Formats: sequence, C-alpha cells, structure tokens
Amino acid sequence: MQTVTFIADSAAQAVEQIRAQLGPDAVVLNVRQLPAGGLKQFWQKPRIEVIAAAPPEQPPVTPNLEELRQELAEIRQQLPQFRVANTPAPRASAEAWMIRPLLENIGLLPLYADGIIEQMRTHYSDVPPASFGEQLRMACDLLEQVWTMRASTHSVSLKRTHVFVGGPGVGKTTCLCKWLTRVVLLDNQPARVLRWDGRSANTAEALSVYCDILGVPVERCADGIVRPNESELLFVDLPGVPANDSAALRELAQQLKGFESPQIHLVLNAAYDTSHLISQVRSFSVLPLTDLIITHLDEETRWGKLWNLVLGTNYSLRFLATGQNIPGDLIEANASILLTQLFPQQTGRSS
Repeated sequence: MQTVTFIADSAAQAVEQIRAQLGPDAVVLNVRQLPAGGLKQFWQKPRIEVIAAAPPEQPPVTPNLEELRQELAEIRQQLPQFRVANTPAPRASAEAWMIRPLLENIGLLPLYADGIIEQMRTHYSDVPPASFGEQLRMACDLLEQVWTMRASTHSVSLKRTHVFVGGPGVGKTTCLCKWLTRVVLLDNQPARVLRWDGRSANTAEALSVYCDILGVPVERCADGIVRPNESELLFVDLPGVPANDSAALRELAQQLKGFESPQIHLVLNAAYDTSHLISQVRSFSVLPLTDLIITHLDEETRWGKLWNLVLGTNYSLRFLATGQNIPGDLIEANASILLTQLFPQQTGRSS
C-alpha cells in the first residue's frame, strides 16, 4: 500500500487534500501535530500531518436481493430452534464428526462446540460426511447463519450519540479516537466529544489533545439531558468501571439516563480469558447495551474465541480493533472476517 503525507492547517483542509488526491475511500494511517518552529510558535497555530493511502482495489460485488431475502426468511424460521446452551451433542455420534476437536482448538468452549455439532446434525445430516473439508464447510456455513441471526436482531442504529463503556484499561478512549478519525477525516462529518466523569474523574487528557489536532470540540462535563446537534455525532468517553462493582454499575446506569437515545458500546479486551469476557458482558448487561467492540486483537491469536460471544450472549460484534496506534486498524466486524482468519482455505465456501 503506497502512502501519501499531507500537511494542512486544519482537519478540514486535510480532508480536502486527501479526497482530491486519493478519493473518498482513502484510509487514514496516522495523524500528528507539527509544532511551529522558532519565533513562529508564538503566533502561528501548529499544523497537522496526516498519512493516508488509497484502499486496494476490490472487485465489485452485486448481491442477489431475492436470494438474500429468501435466505433471511429461512434463517428466521430456524431462529427459535437454535439453543446452543441446551443442545449437547450425543456421545454416540461425536467421534464421527471430525470437525469437533478443531472447533475447540480455535477457541470455542466445549458447550458451544457441542451445540454446533448438534445443529449440523439437525439442519444438514444425522450421518456426517466422510470428508473433513465438507464438515468444515458445513460448520462455517452454520456459524455464518448464526451471525446473521444475531446481526438481524441487533441491526446498526442511526442514533447519533455513541457512549463507550467497559472495564479499566480495555481501550475505550483509543477506540473512540480511531472511530472519531474515520468520521472527521474520511466521512467528513462534524463531531463533538464529551469527557464525562463517573465515580472517578475522567483523566484522558490525551483525548483532548487529539481532538484539538482534528479540530473537534471537546467538553469536560455536562449536566442534564445531553443531545447532539442534528448535523453532528456525539462521542462520549467515560472512566472504566470494574465489572464486579455492582454499585458502580448501578450508578453508571443512572448516569446514562442523561443521554437521549444513545448507542452504548461495551468495549472488551480480546486478550482476556473467554470466561472473563463472557462474565464482563453479563455484568454490563444491566446497561442498555447496543453491541460489543473488541480491542487488543494484535495481542490475541485465537480469534476463534470471539465466536463464544456471538453464541453465548445477546449482542452482536460492531468493530474489531488492533493496536494502540491512532487511528490504526478499526474494522467493521462480520462473519467472513473471522472465518477467513480461522480457515483461509475455506474462502470459496458458500454463504
């Protein structure tokens, strides 16, 4: 990927340069402030440096809407029947399903691996195919169907207030900055940031510095009902709350009532143990969560364990984030990304 460096007086000017040279789908790789040198620093505002690149060309995909509608109708009919937690695979046929050990090896808990096998027996064939590759294709197709069911239940909302919650140190502020950069520099949308205090003070001073670089207004705190302007997105940064602190979670739930119809994103650190991740989701589910954002994926090689969140919770995955660099990688989560990461040989599977 060939990168291009842009020097501008403001984020708006950088956007114009990027769009003019690289087009509307350019990817922002880095943003930093360039201090004025010499005596100019006393009267000249610092400029910003933005490193961007054009996205790789991808062949156009033309979906067959009628086929998608038919598939969605079939999936909805199957929805009441999918109960992973209550359908362990019969021991008599477990050995015949060669795919079963692989499901655990990629990170699925035994409970959900058994559930997948049982669903394969129910929806495809009670007698497993002799080919390991065919069993793998069936498992991938079923996982993709489960993802679709979850995503259709929790579709992306058009609400304009985004609140980031989670435990201390999971990467909420970093994730906010990654998303904010995309909104301001690539989507060219106006935005505002709110640093809200919780039980503890919000000490994310770096967030204010970064907002200054992007030319985004940031407020330290506010009282009463908080509403974004009709033309802007409002991003809300909150201090971390321990998942085992029920009193603090109740206070946070009360605090969130100050926002009018927000999207509430639970941020989780992928490097944590699977049981700890699910425990955190259950603890934070006292809040009106919208979806989950997964961070620190550069520190975790077993991406397969993310399927436990899809199978074992009531929430969909919104973004996958890697690294501490801002903007860095922030990928919209979908089943194909996870399956391709796990089984690159299955890129030709049916969907």
